[in-house]
Amino acid sequence: MTEYASEGFRASVKPVLEILAGIPTVVYGFFAALTVGVFFRDMGDAIGIRIVSESALAAGVVMGMMIIPFISSLSDDIIMAVPQSLRDASYGLGATKSETVRKVILPAALPGIVGAVLLAVSRAIGETMIVVMAAGFGANLTINPLESVTTVTVQIVGLLVGDQEFDSAKTLAAFALALVLFLITLCLNVIALVVVRKYREKYD
Repeated sequence: MTEYASEGFRASVKPVLEILAGIPTVVYGFFAALTVGVFFRDMGDAIGIRIVSESALAAGVVMGMMIIPFISSLSDDIIMAVPQSLRDASYGLGATKSETVRKVILPAALPGIVGAVLLAVSRAIGETMIVVMAAGFGANLTINPLESVTTVTVQIVGLLVGDQEFDSAKTLAAFALALVLFLITLCLNVIALVVVRKYREKYD
């Protein structure tokens, strides 16, 4: 959209992406529960596959609908921020537009794009409302996306509801889940830092 789309197309699509990126997650969850989950259930019934209305598939599709506009909007701003001098220098050396995008613009913007992806993934990992409304609340250890599942954040909320003693089993389990969530986010940050440092060395 940044490099190939026309000005009219970009002027109409960019605001739509920003609106989608700013919609509250509870709205996405409501949409998933009433529309997407029911659609997948009916589609499964039509082809003879059992798909529950509250499934990991419905939650994953709606989660993608939430974070893809977020990544796209941020990445568009990051690519637009690449200095025009890099583009002009590439064209001056005889590179085509496609070569300029692949070998100059994307590598220059990669640290920012990685940061945008990391921010979106972190938002998805910490998401609660969509999963509660679209995938269910019960813990279910399975890799089948057609079944009802839950996430770490939902379990933390469930364990900490009501008055709990600090040293109770539920409170300690919630703290353990929070620690796991923290370690996952930390690993994602370390991976992003490695990628950013690797590509920044090319332009120092």
